[in-house]
Order: sequence, then C-alpha cells, then structure tokens
Amino acid sequence: MKITLILLTAILCVGCAATHNESISVVQTNRGVEISSMNSVLFDTGQYDLKPSASELLKSIANIINTKSKANVVVEGHTDIVGSASYNQDLSEMRALMVKKALVEYGVPKGRISAVGYGATRPKFNNLTDMGRTYNRRTDIILLGEKKENIDNIFLKLINKFLGS
Repeated sequence: MKITLILLTAILCVGCAATHNESISVVQTNRGVEISSMNSVLFDTGQYDLKPSASELLKSIANIINTKSKANVVVEGHTDIVGSASYNQDLSEMRALMVKKALVEYGVPKGRISAVGYGATRPKFNNLTDMGRTYNRRTDIILLGEKKENIDNIFLKLINKFLGS
C-alpha cells in the first residue's frame, strides 16, 4: 500500500514565456522511498535529453541520496500507451539512463544506482484518459529499503528551493 507523503503542483516558468503545471511526489512503498516526477518536469515531449531546468532538482536529489541515505537507487522510466511499444520502451530506457547519468555526475556513486525502462507496461493510472496518460509519463527514483522519515525534512527543503519559496 502506498502512502502519499507529498504531492506538489509547481508552476514553473519555462523560458519565461509560459507557465506549466508540473508534479513531483514522494511515497513510501514496500520497496522504499519513491520520488516520482511527471516527465514534463525533466524532459520535453518525445525527447530523452534532460531539460536545463531539471539540473537543480536532480542535484538536490543527488545531495539527499549522498547525505541522508545509504540505500541503493533504481531509476525507472515510464511512458503512456501513445506510440509503438518499441518506441515507448526505448524512450523510457533512455530517459532512465539520462537521469542515472545526471545523478552520477552530481556525485551518486555509479555502483549504487541502476536504470531500467518499462515503456507503457507499468501504468499507475488509466491510459484511456488524457489525465491518466499524463501521469503515466513519469520517471521514478526509488531509494531501495529507505524510510521516508530519514529524508522528510531535507526533501521539504529541496521542494521549497525548487519552487523558489
């Protein structure tokens, strides 16, 4: 059973031209702490290169991993059902690898982190609705075996910093 700890909606200015609603959530699962972000936070549509605006968030997550946790980490890429299964699988794998690469660049030891793409095979929401597809396009960073209370305060600071509060 998943308990939602934090669900934020952030309004970010992208290129100061438009605002977009973006979501980041943290849940305690039986696997550990799962930090989940809608792919629009990290990537442009259909792309696997990280947005420049993703670097601050990923630096902060890397800092949490390095200073507050000894857990191994798995990065999971997910897509919706739009497009071929092969395309979605490849895209999810590349996105997971790019997040892993960034976390390693920000100091997470390579031996502590793995990446896997699941394409559209693990939806959390109904892929038959626009909203469901939006939420299924996500990247999860799971701190395996970690307890949320070990990172709660530092994660709240990260979110406040990310939101500019």
